[in-house]
Amino acid sequence: MAKNLTQFSILLSSPSDLESERNEVPQVISELNMTYGNSNNINFDLLKWETHSAPGITNEHTQQIINQDFGDDYDIFIGIIWKKFGTKTEVAESGTEEEFLRALKRFENWENIQILFYFKSEPIPFDEINPEQILKINNFKEGLKQNKILYWNFNNVEELKSQLRIHIPKRTNSLLKNPNKSNSNNFKINDETTKFIEESEFGVLDFVIQFEDYLANVNLSLNGITQATNVIAEEFNKKTSELERLQKLPNFNKNQIAGILSRTAKSVDNYTNRLLIETPAYQENFESAIKAGTLYLNSITKENIEENRESLDDLLESVRNLKSNIPNAINGMFSFYNAIKDLPNLYSVFTKAKNKLVSQLETLNSTLKHSYDLTHEYEGEIEYKLKMW
Repeated sequence: MAKNLTQFSILLSSPSDLESERNEVPQVISELNMTYGNSNNINFDLLKWETHSAPGITNEHTQQIINQDFGDDYDIFIGIIWKKFGTKTEVAESGTEEEFLRALKRFENWENIQILFYFKSEPIPFDEINPEQILKINNFKEGLKQNKILYWNFNNVEELKSQLRIHIPKRTNSLLKNPNKSNSNNFKINDETTKFIEESEFGVLDFVIQFEDYLANVNLSLNGITQATNVIAEEFNKKTSELERLQKLPNFNKNQIAGILSRTAKSVDNYTNRLLIETPAYQENFESAIKAGTLYLNSITKENIEENRESLDDLLESVRNLKSNIPNAINGMFSFYNAIKDLPNLYSVFTKAKNKLVSQLETLNSTLKHSYDLTHEYEGEIEYKLKMW
């Protein structure tokens, strides 16, 4: 028996400096089709100029060729920007902006369309900074705010993928609330295609097990970071008190101070090396946990909610525990960060160790804050599922 599917088209728009992100988005769409899509009889079709456009000739700007190839029947617009704004067209400062303006015009004309915009916050290499491009990007951000468009930031490809796994289903649900205005269309797939889709995905239980395993590793890394921070902070306070005592002596021994600073530098290096191990381990396991958890959540429907309610409650409790633990790690680390970053450069060995640590702490702080934001958002999605039915 054929299966009816509702198709939603997604337009991906970005300048040329986001090749990695553009290459990874199709994977997210495939995952969503096998989880959220299969559970809700929905299929997502991703439109990219690489796959949905072709060389051509026009009497107008070449962007017009891409516009005609894409058309105006897509349901979700996804825009991504980092260090480049793009090449100016006849009607906008870049192709990405022109595509966005076309989507915005449709929204203003009361068409049923959703707009998702993301900005990559990874630092731009110094030799690749173009002040003119950065100014255009900042002006564009201000324009988004004025048009009441909420945008998101991401640090890396995996973080963007995690966000899209949550945001695309959420905005698709918004589209489904206005079926009369939807641009989506229905089509049928046969039993063989349905069977392939069902056999291609993990079972719901597989996602739960994966989530729990990855989350356990996340908590191990987080606890390791917190414990290491507490140890170095206590040791650092002792060394600071010892230095202050020596400096108060009438004829303090500079060699003694140098010795204390050398030992402190070694402790700081050991702590930095611990963070260099724990930070990527935390990030990798966190991203994998959110991926598995989101795939599970996107598989939950009205038909299977009751048999999964207990698992969802357990999932919610685990997420809330993680959410409460992250600020503790941030606060402990931030206190130590403030204590060490403003210390004077008294001794080269210590100064080198201090600067290396400060840089790593800033990286860790950014990682923890972004994971907290995503955890908070995921918590909201679980609560939404539990309240929906």
